[in-house]
Amino acid sequence: MSKQAHSPPGLPVVGSVTKLAQDPLRYLSGVQEAYGGQYPLVRLDPPGGQSVSVVLDASLVHDILSDRDRFARPGTGADQQRRQGLLTSAGTLWEQQRSVLDPEFVGPRLSEYAEIAADTVGAMLAGWPADGRIDLVSELSTMTMRVITRTLFSQDTTREQSRTVEEALSAVADEFEPEVTDFLLPDRLQPGPSAAFEAANETLDTVAQGFVDDHIDAEDPPQDMITALMEAKRDPEVELSENELIDEAVLFMTAGQETTALTVTYAFHWLSAHPEARRRVTEEARQTLHGDPPSWETLSELTYTEKVVRETLRLTPAAWNITRVAREPTTVAGVDIPADEPLLLCTYAHHRDGRVWDAPKTFDPDRWGETASRADESYFPFGAGPRVCIGRQIALTEAQFALAHVLQQYDVETVPDSLSFQPGVTLRPEGSVDAHVCERSPRGG
Repeated sequence: MSKQAHSPPGLPVVGSVTKLAQDPLRYLSGVQEAYGGQYPLVRLDPPGGQSVSVVLDASLVHDILSDRDRFARPGTGADQQRRQGLLTSAGTLWEQQRSVLDPEFVGPRLSEYAEIAADTVGAMLAGWPADGRIDLVSELSTMTMRVITRTLFSQDTTREQSRTVEEALSAVADEFEPEVTDFLLPDRLQPGPSAAFEAANETLDTVAQGFVDDHIDAEDPPQDMITALMEAKRDPEVELSENELIDEAVLFMTAGQETTALTVTYAFHWLSAHPEARRRVTEEARQTLHGDPPSWETLSELTYTEKVVRETLRLTPAAWNITRVAREPTTVAGVDIPADEPLLLCTYAHHRDGRVWDAPKTFDPDRWGETASRADESYFPFGAGPRVCIGRQIALTEAQFALAHVLQQYDVETVPDSLSFQPGVTLRPEGSVDAHVCERSPRGG
């Protein structure tokens, strides 16, 4: 027998929706803290608008993410059905895409990617001042863009290309910043995509088209992600989307660039606020690397650096929220869920749940020793289930390499001390994140 979902008090419900739209991080964290442990999910049901359920039980989060038969990744507003790459497709198309791309992210390829990541971080540092200020997000976005294009597309990118992609991503993010109307208005009254959004997508398509054209024109294209997709499209038994090459290039280029750049930015932010943790990362890098770039062989020795990355992903996950919709009417934890109702699986809120984490708002890398398990259900910075992020190992490696390589050579302190966030597609900072960088002497200092 189904039961009615609990609804948090507001003015009555419209007030809750307003709070969700105005400050989703605070609101969803508050709902998690207030009702987690009591209810597996709660529902916001604004009059005449779209109902939204917030999933509070971590095991239920994993059940939903693992059940591709009942739940799907939704079309996201203005971008609905725009692209059919691995990150947005479903069903048989997704299965075929994943089977084609999986080999590009496992085994020997990872050691090749690690070497490229280390080389790219080194090139970034070569352009830093001995003592000065940098725009950290911009620098790291350029670095991560180069890693993505060099590893998956076998092509390098210029700072101008990276900046073009960064600006386009900013326009896309602005389109997806939560508004009250997103929840109060029915779908038929939702505004369409803006001119800036359309222009940004056209820019991304143009950049990706250049990478694809170079592969198509090459007599012997390099063995990478684009070539793997080109070969798969020749197989009559594999049905990929019409614009598969462009869609995949755009989605991996944008997702891989921004999420990793934000993770490393936030790691430097936390280390700036915790000098002892920064000292430990620095000492570990100097004792492990001895002045050399990090490598696949030294990765396993950067144990404290790995803890810093994991703790950064707990407190400030770039992928701060996951949304699923029911493919058809179903029941979740005894509650009737209509077809197409959004289910919010808020990574940020689960990662700060006081019932799960000791001192949940405290940056404590050492919690990733004996006191916390990497497999804890309440920790899912890369998602979970069949659609867990395919590039998670590359992202973790790149973040560890960046921290170790940079702090071996530079001291880094972010300015300002505190950050405000703009949650949209990703958890972005409001404004730039500047950092004062000072090159260390060869003997340290």
